[in-house]
Amino acid sequence: MWPNSTAATTSCPPRGMGEPVDVPALEALSHNRRADVRAAVCAVETAMLPVRPAHYRALAETPLRVVVEQVLAASGRTLLAVGGGYLSGYTDEIRQRLAHEGIGVLPRDDRAVLTLILLFSVAIPRASGTTLPEQLWTQGTPVPRDQLKDCQVSDVVLTGALQRLTDADLVRRTKSNYVLGNQFLRLTPTAGADLFEQLILLADPDGPLAESIRRRRALRAVPPAAAPDHEVHDTP
Repeated sequence: MWPNSTAATTSCPPRGMGEPVDVPALEALSHNRRADVRAAVCAVETAMLPVRPAHYRALAETPLRVVVEQVLAASGRTLLAVGGGYLSGYTDEIRQRLAHEGIGVLPRDDRAVLTLILLFSVAIPRASGTTLPEQLWTQGTPVPRDQLKDCQVSDVVLTGALQRLTDADLVRRTKSNYVLGNQFLRLTPTAGADLFEQLILLADPDGPLAESIRRRRALRAVPPAAAPDHEVHDTP
C-alpha cells in the first residue's frame, strides 16, 4: 500500500536534517517504522506537490505522523496539510527570524513583480468573488505578461524578475500567462493570512476591510495591562 516508503530513504535525504536526528520518539520505533518516518519526512521536504497519505504509511497513520511532525520540528520545520496531502514549511517563528536577518529576502525588482502577480492572480479575483477563499494560491487567475508590462515595469526588469521567480518556483508559467508557483503551497496558515492582509492593505488601503485589519493589528500590538501587585502596601 505504501510502495514509496523504503526507496525514498536512500535516494532523497530531507532538506535541513542532520543525521542522526535527536528525536526520542523516532529512536523508540522499530527499524521499519523509523524508515517509514524518514521516507515521509524526505517526501514532504522535497516534493513539488502535496504528498498523498496513501503513498506513505507515516502520513496515513496518526501516531507515525506525530513523529514526522517532531522530526520536522527539530529542524525548524512544520507539517502542512495542503490540498488533501502534506508538505513541509518553515515554522512561523523561523520564518520571522530568517526575514529579520535578511535571509531569503527577494531583491526589490523581484518583490515588485511578485506583488503584481499576487494582486492580479489572487487578491483582486478573491475580492471580486471570481475565485473562492479556500482555493490554493497556485489556483489563482493566470496573469498575462502584457498586463504586467502595463504597470510601468520595464521589459528588462520584468524579464529578469520573471525568470528568477520561475527558477525559484515562486511563479509558474502557463503558456503566455503567469500564476503563483508551488512554493506558495508551503506557507503556514498564519503566513498565508498575513500575506493576504498585506495585499488588502496595498490594493485598497482606505477600504473597510483594510481598516478592520489595522484595528485588529493595533489591538494585538497593545501589551496586556500589568497585573496588580497585591503584595504592595501603603505602610512599611
